[in-house]
Amino acid sequence: QGSGDSWGVAAVDAKGRRKKVLHGKTLEKSAALTTTLSASAQASAQAAVDSVGNASALVVIRPSTGDIIAVAQNRAAGESPVALTGLYPPGSTFKIATATAVLDSGAAGIGTVLPCPGKATIGTRTIPNDGGFDLGDVPLRTAFAHSCNTTFGRLAAELPADALAKAADALGLNADFDVPGITTEAGAVLPADSQVQRVEDGIGQGRVQASPFGVALMAATVAAGKQVKPRLWRDIDTIVNEGYRPPSAAVLAFAAFVADAGSSKPAVAVAGKFLGG
Repeated sequence: QGSGDSWGVAAVDAKGRRKKVLHGKTLEKSAALTTTLSASAQASAQAAVDSVGNASALVVIRPSTGDIIAVAQNRAAGESPVALTGLYPPGSTFKIATATAVLDSGAAGIGTVLPCPGKATIGTRTIPNDGGFDLGDVPLRTAFAHSCNTTFGRLAAELPADALAKAADALGLNADFDVPGITTEAGAVLPADSQVQRVEDGIGQGRVQASPFGVALMAATVAAGKQVKPRLWRDIDTIVNEGYRPPSAAVLAFAAFVADAGSSKPAVAVAGKFLGG
């Protein structure tokens, strides 16, 4: 039985009359918690994924605060929380990490002119652009905006073995977070010793993996130009266990580029990159 802020277990007779209290406890009052989730954003996110026939998931993180404001997945995605923990090849979204690694290494700058042929053979791996588009020689910023596989494959091939993993560290993809109330897994990006592996990883089609949560965190980090600690509660802090180092100067430079890439609103520019794939 229970009453107000207490509960107890009692022995009763055949008529249901209490004879003896066997165990009882007065409940301690706990402080109210405020979630970062937005009801309107959550409804919009759910409607968006429900409109897609294939398995789809969506996580929305506010770059300025790290607030998780929506988490959604459709029925086709299954019952496990893949939006927060499902790891998949990130595809062209990973070019954000590749661009960061390239800038960090000094191999190229945002304005460096590079070839973007429709198809390229790099080592033993031949990769095409989507639909075989050929841009000729263009600045890195243009190759990024058009998601040029051949440009980024060539750049990744020449990077040090651990360059992409370090970039992932700066973008949160290798981070281990303790977010009270939920389990998250951002991604897994390891050093790549072989050139072919770096080519495939560099365009998000190799061994690199990321969850929808991880991709949202990567986008938020670039949009903010700083480390973003994701949180579900305004009253409880998230713990970063490992794998999230402060963004480098390259991340800051890339963030400035994204802010000016076709929009004065960083969030819109970053979102455009992900939606354009």
